[in-house]
This record gives sequence, C-alpha cells and structure tokens, in this order.
Amino acid sequence: MARGRMINKKICNSRVVDELPESAQLLYTWLIPHLDCNGCFYGSAQMIKSLVFPRKNYSKTKIENWLKLMENSRGTENSPLIVRYFVNGEQYLFMPGFKGEQIGLRYDKETPDFPTFDGKNTETIRQKGGVSRREVEVETKVEVEDKDTPLNPPTGSLFDPLIEKALKDYEDTIVLPGTLLSAEMKAELLQACQTFSPAVVSKAVKEAVKQNQKTWRYIRGILNNWHRDDKGEMDTETQ
Repeated sequence: MARGRMINKKICNSRVVDELPESAQLLYTWLIPHLDCNGCFYGSAQMIKSLVFPRKNYSKTKIENWLKLMENSRGTENSPLIVRYFVNGEQYLFMPGFKGEQIGLRYDKETPDFPTFDGKNTETIRQKGGVSRREVEVETKVEVEDKDTPLNPPTGSLFDPLIEKALKDYEDTIVLPGTLLSAEMKAELLQACQTFSPAVVSKAVKEAVKQNQKTWRYIRGILNNWHRDDKGEMDTETQ
C-alpha cells in the first residue's frame, strides 16, 4: 500500500461532506490515505478504529454511525461517499470518487490490498437500518474529549481482556525482543480474534511455538486448517 494519497481541496467545498458531523468529516478525510489503488479499505468499525483512529477515544458505535451516514449520503451524481460490501464474510468499503482524484496513480506499480468492489458483492447495510444526521449530532455532543476520562471497554476491541491476552501471547512468543507490535499486525490479530475467537488464536500461537514456526503466516494456516478440517477444534478453549 502507498504511504499516502492526494486530497483535492474541493473537498472543503463539498456539500455532502459538509453535511456530515465534524468528527465524521475527519473520518472520511483520514480514510483516504489508507485506501488501496482501487479505493478500497477495511469496512468494519473495529478495524477502522484500530488503523485510522489508534489515538482517538471514539467508540465503535460512533464510528459505525458515521460510516452509515456516509453510505446514506448522496452527491451530485447520486452516489454515496462510501459503499460497504462483503467478500468471504469479511467487510470492506469502497470510495466511489477515489480514482477521479488520484491523478498520476501508477496502477502498473501498485497492486490492490483488498478485494475489489464489483457492484455484486454488496450486502446493503442501509436496509438494516441507518441513522440520521441529527442522531449522530446528539451523540457527538456527549462525546468524551478528555483522554484521561475512563471509558467503558468496547466489546471486541483492544480493551477486551480475552483479545488483550491473545495479543500478549503473540507479542511475548512471536515478536522479536525489542520490537513493537505494528498497527498492521494488531489489525490482523483483531480480525482473527473476531473470526475464530481470542481463545483459539492464543491456542494457535502456542501450537506454532511448539512447532518452532514463529510466523503469522504459519499461525494463520493453523487457524484456517482447524476451521476447514475440524470445526470441533475451533470450540476448544485455551487453558
């Protein structure tokens, strides 16, 4: 993935962007540098919280509401700011206006990082119930801005004790001494915990260490094999 993307100054004069709450405008703008060459990125609030807002105290609920507002928005060509879709059970997003703003993007030098949106792999989230701008504005007014204020642990995030244990197991046994766990690796582990459960991820880490194969690729292979060959294995809790 490229280190950054172009942001056209006309975004400042966009009616549809201006109609978003200010925090949602920030999210939309900060999403752009993370998009791959096709304008795609992770679509779940959990992944976006971890990768786009690692230092913000925004809850997953707020982020999900902002994403829904972007989906429900309509620009001059009647297209939304983002479209979310699923591929093999994983959620992604696509930004329809991305390619038109990325002048000079070298498709021969860059390959996609995410499954491409083809217009057929969409599960229309708006049908499950969106939120109005007013509802998000009301939520935003009570948003905690003081980072020292304790927050309720959001389920399925890094504050989840079981997920924290899975990450610590990986960090203690796989990551090289003196090396920090990268944001990308945290995102991979979070996704695995969401897909297979934190306990199973911890068990796969221990199995990789036992086999002296201390790589994420090997651990991911263990998880996929357990899931494919013996679903009963997936239900075994780590002791």
